[in-house]
Amino acid sequence: MNNEEKKSLQRLKALEAEEVKKKAISNLIEVQQVASSCVFHYTTAGALIGMLKNTTKENAHLTFWASHISYMNDKEERKYGVDKMWEVLKDVENDLSIPKVKRITELDRDELNKFVKIKSLERKSLVNVYSVSFSKTFDTLPMWKMYGQDCNGICLGFDLKSVNEYLKSRNMDTLDGIVYGIGESISDSQMNNEELERWKEYVKYMYQQTMTFIEQNFNQIKIIDENSNIALYNYFALYNIIPCKIKNPSYKYEDEYRLICREFNNKELYFRERKGLLFPYVEVDLPLDALKIIAVGPTIDKERQLWSVAKLLTERGKDISSLIFWGSDIPYYSV
Repeated sequence: MNNEEKKSLQRLKALEAEEVKKKAISNLIEVQQVASSCVFHYTTAGALIGMLKNTTKENAHLTFWASHISYMNDKEERKYGVDKMWEVLKDVENDLSIPKVKRITELDRDELNKFVKIKSLERKSLVNVYSVSFSKTFDTLPMWKMYGQDCNGICLGFDLKSVNEYLKSRNMDTLDGIVYGIGESISDSQMNNEELERWKEYVKYMYQQTMTFIEQNFNQIKIIDENSNIALYNYFALYNIIPCKIKNPSYKYEDEYRLICREFNNKELYFRERKGLLFPYVEVDLPLDALKIIAVGPTIDKERQLWSVAKLLTERGKDISSLIFWGSDIPYYSV
């Protein structure tokens, strides 16, 4: 090969490299555009197999296990949410001019906590709630490490609008973002006040909603429980909802969106074992058509893993032509 031929070959290789680079940038832009409308569930390959166990072309759903809210990674999470609710409860009841006989704050909080524990053991209890966690963050190292099997797992991206439309059609709560802390920051007192006011308005709104529901159904409740009390059952309803919407600010990096499932709306309650501890859970289905992105972690054998996932979905009747398959390029090696 003469010098001119060598130069031509070098130019050709440079052009090919430039085309590869352009294609990679184009692919990344496409992924980012789709990802912006999605929420993500980081999980393991084994869990994905379980989600698709009953999936067929005719039954195009993934089955999630929604764990009891008391069994989240932050074991103090529910207590944190309840404490934050109590911080504004008296102001909320004053603002709403709630009659004294119907006020939660007129009840003894310690006695309420004891009663909640008793009621939580009942079949299809109002105070028990279950959740599945999603995130708005895509392909980030902390999420892969915490929830993606130390970067060897799988991340499923679902179109948020499609999921919420499906949940509405099933009369279920839609996926909403979590509030991270109220007033913990000491850097800006004005911001703290604004956070507190927004939180109070949210609690006030939920208080009105649950109060209306309890009052409209109070006669039916009395038939079920002769010890029923409007304030007591309003507290049960709020205890069910509000602590699920707020989390310690240490977890802000998760940017969590939470799917809430209520025990009394589900036919079956299940239990699973993890590290010797029993976890109560309920099953909830989400439409397979809402799945838009499948990513695998940075330390897995990406090419073979993505092929296996594509093969699994095809076997379950999923047309994968519209799916985005993504292998994380985060430079991380587990030790």
